[in-house]
Amino acid sequence: MNLFRSRCTALLLALSAGAATPLAHAQGAAARWPAQPVRFVVPFPAGSAPDVLIRHVSVKLGEKWGQGVIVDNKPGGSGVIGMNAILAAPADGATFGFVQGSAISVAPSTIKGVNYDFNRDFVPVTLAAVAPFMLAVPGDSPYKTLADFIAAAKAKPQSIEVADNGRGTLPHLASALLGLQSGAQFLEVHYPGGAQAMQAMLGGQTKMMVETYNVVAGNVQAGKMRILASMGDRAEPGLEQFPLASRTVPGAVAHGWFAVIAKKGVDPAVLARLNKDMGEALLLPDVVAKSRELGTYPRPGTSEQLAQYIADDRKTWQGVLDKLNIKPE
Repeated sequence: MNLFRSRCTALLLALSAGAATPLAHAQGAAARWPAQPVRFVVPFPAGSAPDVLIRHVSVKLGEKWGQGVIVDNKPGGSGVIGMNAILAAPADGATFGFVQGSAISVAPSTIKGVNYDFNRDFVPVTLAAVAPFMLAVPGDSPYKTLADFIAAAKAKPQSIEVADNGRGTLPHLASALLGLQSGAQFLEVHYPGGAQAMQAMLGGQTKMMVETYNVVAGNVQAGKMRILASMGDRAEPGLEQFPLASRTVPGAVAHGWFAVIAKKGVDPAVLARLNKDMGEALLLPDVVAKSRELGTYPRPGTSEQLAQYIADDRKTWQGVLDKLNIKPE
């Protein structure tokens, strides 16, 4: 009987050791990661706000990891080129994406031929930062509040021009969301880019534009433009003086946002390590200060929180796209 018990105990110990081996191996792999340079594919041009932010963060990560960190710019195609570059890389923990939300939430519904599906092909790592859209008018605009602007648009539907940087872009969709939530009908005027939209508004061709604060800050500080409201979900540090649009128009919330993602198949233990290290780097005081200079606001969290954020964002913009009858083209 004692011999039988001894053999059973030995067998249980062996099974336990075998079961623990994969976990121990995974933990060991994450502890040793990264064993080679890490690349962040960035679907933005060099010098843009998100590019500057991830380069600043990459320095911190490189110091922590004792390993090289490469920022690989793949701009163009509303983020699609960068997303495809991440998808084409091996799922070996050496390549990640620092991507804009619109490449996930909007591009597949507006650009024909997009061959990636986020839920099928990628996994969320962490939300990195948000950039609330601002509702800006010329400095001498007769509209002093967002309520004034909405009232004027309701009084004369399709007569109040709002500038954006292109049909189907996030500024356009944010403007459309404002109209849908308020019941106002704007005359949407699409320009090739933010600079042209701004010049049109400053030149009197349009009455308002929708953009992130870093784009309009110089003209606001010079008195050439005023902010009627922020479409953020909360008052970000340094933007407290701007009222939230949602207090006048419930549901009028819209951000540009940036996130760290990975191709599906990367070791979950490595993803957990990246989430932790990226979250800590984004909240370092000098990174937060640099981010604020760029008009972006760090908001790291869990991968589950990012997954929910993406789901909510896709639902919001798909609803707007459906209302506008915008299809892939």
